[in-house]
Amino acid sequence: MAPKLRVLVSTQQGYPPSTPCAVNSAEPTKINTDGFEGDLWVFIEGYNGDLNKGQEDAYFKVKGREGMSYGIVVRGKYKKPFNADQLVFGNVFEKPIRDNLPWGTSIATKFMYFVDPTVEADIYADKPWALSPALATMAHLSLRDGDGDGDGGQKGEKKPYIEEDSLDWIEEAVEAMDIPSYSNSNSNSNEDEKAQISARRKWLTKSSNRQLIDVKEDTEVGMEFCNGLLDFNTLSATLPSPFNLQIPLLKYWDGQPVTYVCQDKTPSGECPVGAGSGGGGNKVHWSVAFEIVDEDAKAQLVKKGGEVLSHGEADAHSDDKTKASEDESEREAVG
Repeated sequence: MAPKLRVLVSTQQGYPPSTPCAVNSAEPTKINTDGFEGDLWVFIEGYNGDLNKGQEDAYFKVKGREGMSYGIVVRGKYKKPFNADQLVFGNVFEKPIRDNLPWGTSIATKFMYFVDPTVEADIYADKPWALSPALATMAHLSLRDGDGDGDGGQKGEKKPYIEEDSLDWIEEAVEAMDIPSYSNSNSNSNEDEKAQISARRKWLTKSSNRQLIDVKEDTEVGMEFCNGLLDFNTLSATLPSPFNLQIPLLKYWDGQPVTYVCQDKTPSGECPVGAGSGGGGNKVHWSVAFEIVDEDAKAQLVKKGGEVLSHGEADAHSDDKTKASEDESEREAVG
């Protein structure tokens, strides 16, 4: 049986994610952080864990999601304008993972750069990370000016997936001669969407092109990250041909959650993990964490000398310390 999981999201603060999130729900989780306001959905095929709403078909039956094993869908507005070269998305870890990396890590790293040439990473750092320009790396991207209806389609209907329409917006917003064209016939809308996704991702591979795109705070941004590499039934990752590698993730689990962040790009030489949480200029706009909460898996980890790190527990401890400090200050004031 698959290990029990829990998903946490950032609903009021960008990082760390500490609010339990419904999974496989057609209804979104609301997000309102310092940097972003909107809706978020998380879908996991074969999910065994907390707050499972059992509405997988709302996502996995949608065209273009065949073969996907999970998806993170976000739709809303960033509270300040941003440049496409300065907004990044990817994974961060609070503790080193270098001592727990599996055999085949070098192959997995080559695969990572193969599928996303824009990614920058340091998996051997004290706080490891792998981040890509957000508008380039997303599997599906939507950009719409004005108030919008916030539904991604028919008014009054909140679709739990993103319909690609980014190049139409980019063509109107950016003065550039080499913005790629794509088929826009109605004969096969699914193929048209694939063509637009491919063209958008290829064009945004260049930093000089990303620098041309400024997204205003009144622009509705729809972002969807998904793939079929992870099997949540076996908790393993499988890389396709020509890499041909399967990694049993639970075997190498070091107690940390897998955390996805969308944040400002960190200046060169600075650690991007947890950025902004200490009042710095770099801001995490929203984040999602996948945690193992299975008691058997946790017991096995402890036997090996490991320790479970939970964003939710860390946040609760932080709140407890803050409250204790406030109580102490009140007692001193009274005294």
